[in-house]
This record gives sequence, C-alpha cells and structure tokens, in this order.
Amino acid sequence: MSQEKQLTLAKQLNEAALSVIGQPALEGFEKAYLIANAAQQLKTLLTKEYMAPIMALQGNGLGFKTDKDKDGGYPEDTVKNCLIEAVLRGVQPFGNQFNIIQGSCYVTKEGYGYLLSKIEGLSYEIVSELPRVNQTSAAVVMRVTWTMKGGEKKERALDMPVKVNNFMGTDAILGKAARKARKWLFETITGNEIPDGDIDDYDAKVVVVQPVTVNHEDVRIRALIDDATTEEQLIDLLSQVDLDESQTDYYSFKMEQIQAAAKTKKK
Repeated sequence: MSQEKQLTLAKQLNEAALSVIGQPALEGFEKAYLIANAAQQLKTLLTKEYMAPIMALQGNGLGFKTDKDKDGGYPEDTVKNCLIEAVLRGVQPFGNQFNIIQGSCYVTKEGYGYLLSKIEGLSYEIVSELPRVNQTSAAVVMRVTWTMKGGEKKERALDMPVKVNNFMGTDAILGKAARKARKWLFETITGNEIPDGDIDDYDAKVVVVQPVTVNHEDVRIRALIDDATTEEQLIDLLSQVDLDESQTDYYSFKMEQIQAAAKTKKK
C-alpha cells in the first residue's frame, strides 16, 4: 500500500471514529446507530494490510500492552476488535492509552489522562499521599480537585485500594492509584462508566485451584473489625478477641483507614 493510500485510509478511519466521539450529546438509538455504523466501517477499513504495522505496536509503550505479551500477544481479530472499541471510547491507538486483558479492551492511566484533557473547560489536580502497604494490598488517599469552566472548585479525598505483588515499588502503587483516581474523575464528570482492569493484575500462569476450607472464626473476627467505625470501637475489640498475625495486619489496616478518614473530616 502506497503512503498516499495509507493516509487516505487513515483519514477515513478518523472520520468514522469522529462520527461517534465528535457528538457526545447524542443518546439512545441515535447514539447506538452511530456506534454500530462506525464499528462496521472501521472493521471494513482495517484490512489485514493496514493492521500489519498496528500489530507491530502490540506489547510496548509506544503502542499498547497486553497480558499475553510474553507469548507473542493476541491474534489480529482480537486486536482489531479492541482497537475499534478503544478509539470509539475516545482514546488514541498509541501511547499505551489502552491495554488488552483477557481479550478485552481496558483504558489505562494514560488513556484517562487523554480523555480528561479533551473535556472542555476542565481544570484538575490529583495529589497522592504516601501509600499504606500490606502484604498483598495497599491503599492510597488521592486528593482530587477540579473546576469546570472556572466555576466552583470541588474536592474529594478518595481512599483507593490497590492490589500489589512482591516486585511492586511505591511508584507503581501510586501509578495504579492515579489511574483509579483519573477514572473516577472522568466518570463523575461525564457519567460514562468504562469497564475496569489493570495489566499488572493479570498473568498467564496456570494454577490448580484447591478446595477452600472456611475458617468461620476468622470470618467472624474480620467482620467485627469491618463493622468498627471509630478508633474506640477497634480498641475495645482487642479486649474481646485474640488476633492471629493475619488478623492483626487486617486490624492495623482498618485502624489506618479510620484515622485517615478522621483527619480528612477535620480538614
């Protein structure tokens, strides 16, 4: 395909995508028709020849990452479907603005940053506190402030849970929390919910699932910890039950949440 033909096709692809994302006010059957029509156009225009260089973008930050990068990525049909969904949601097909996880399209932190940048009149800032890290999870308070077209300033303190692993550092935890905060802000402003997912929460390992034995006493104690809403209630709980090591970690995590919420309320 010559460069001139590629540019002509690229323009047609952009026009098909803009027929949907360029008319955000439309709803109902009009919106559904435009999405269906644009998806069909894109599927037709994205020929095998045009998809070849796009497939080369699979698995790196310049293009898009997947949970199968170590195995060579996904086949063309899956990539094409996810690519069409990504551009019709408004993100770009480069710069790691979407990922493919379990064969589905998910918008990334970079993607939400781009979507927020396209909201007319929006000014926002997201500031993180230091993460509170447990063995397999963490929580980060993300302070989100925003205004629309110079209007009233709004602010929310979001306590974001984050799944972690042994190889994840502070920057990675903050990055995942930032994605969640950007997603929350985008959905709050637009009212459009987008399926959630994170490439770091998935791997390709096959595991054997063992039967689960429920420790009812552990469930009871954790429920008591969950029900506590003040530091006093948590302290009083210590006189009623004996905590094992994992329950102590859970207790400490709950205490930190309550203390963080109390500080936010005072401000």
